[in-house]
Amino acid sequence: MANQQIKPVVSQQDISTIESYKYTIYKPTRLLILGNTEKEPGKRMEMFCDRLQANIPAVTVKTEPGGEEPPAIFIPPNYRFEVVPEGKLLELFLMCIAGNVPMEEDEAGVSAAEIQNRFRIPGVVRIYVSTSCPHCPEAVSRWLYMAACAPEMIELHIIDAVSFSDSAAAENIRSVPTAVLDGSFRWTGVISVTEILDVMENRDPRKLSSETLKKIVSDGDAEGVASLMVSYQTVIPGFLELLAHPRWPTRLGAMVAFEYLAEQAPELARQALDSMWNRFSDLDDAVKGDVIHLFGVLNDSQLNPRLESVINGSYAESIRQTAREVIADIK
Repeated sequence: MANQQIKPVVSQQDISTIESYKYTIYKPTRLLILGNTEKEPGKRMEMFCDRLQANIPAVTVKTEPGGEEPPAIFIPPNYRFEVVPEGKLLELFLMCIAGNVPMEEDEAGVSAAEIQNRFRIPGVVRIYVSTSCPHCPEAVSRWLYMAACAPEMIELHIIDAVSFSDSAAAENIRSVPTAVLDGSFRWTGVISVTEILDVMENRDPRKLSSETLKKIVSDGDAEGVASLMVSYQTVIPGFLELLAHPRWPTRLGAMVAFEYLAEQAPELARQALDSMWNRFSDLDDAVKGDVIHLFGVLNDSQLNPRLESVINGSYAESIRQTAREVIADIK
């Protein structure tokens, strides 16, 4: 993975920190580098992981390129470091690999049992940091405590706001550390674990982001996404984003959730399909085909004129053929 054209990314002091974990991280541990590694941030992560493997024999790293997704060092099951960690952030990174919790329960003020009992809905949290920020490690440690106590409920992305400035700008990040949940909740600075838990426990499921819904579906609970919409009698906007997602596995999970929705609340499923139809012409062909499939799932002959407009329209033959097959099966 090493690339000699990029200058070394690990200081001598950080090398010493890594070496100090040689015997703490003793069980075979695999990390993944996910996403696009062609640009400098990804190459720096590869070089960092080369050094990590060289100094900690129990660690192995596999690279799984992922198109245009930003690169990240993934520590299973729920940590994504979109940053080459340095200094205190490096220590937190190594603690995650070792399976250690970064703070004591007394310091956090909330027990692991309470966190697990109070969580109702999973969440994907993106916390923007800088390796030169003196306050970022303390803020990150609180989120890591939450994520360690409820790994099935929190997916944590720790993002270098400098290396990934486009992502930071898209989320209107003006200072670090800033954590973002569902696009609407944000915390700037060092926030107590109890405050974080209060917000996450009481947030409105109708405002869940596509990222959080994607986590729920990816964890195998597509029916849970449908049940949320049935409980609140609304189509969650983030769900529509999943149905239009460019990646097939993500769309597939959303389509399974749509099937449950069609069974439990056909009117809500029709609302979702109406919304997808309104944007149909702007969708990629692969997504168009999947939306047509949803007409068959709903099995409502009143919607046949829409399928007929596809059959008679100037769409790709594969899409028109899918529409013919679906309309033939609708009773």
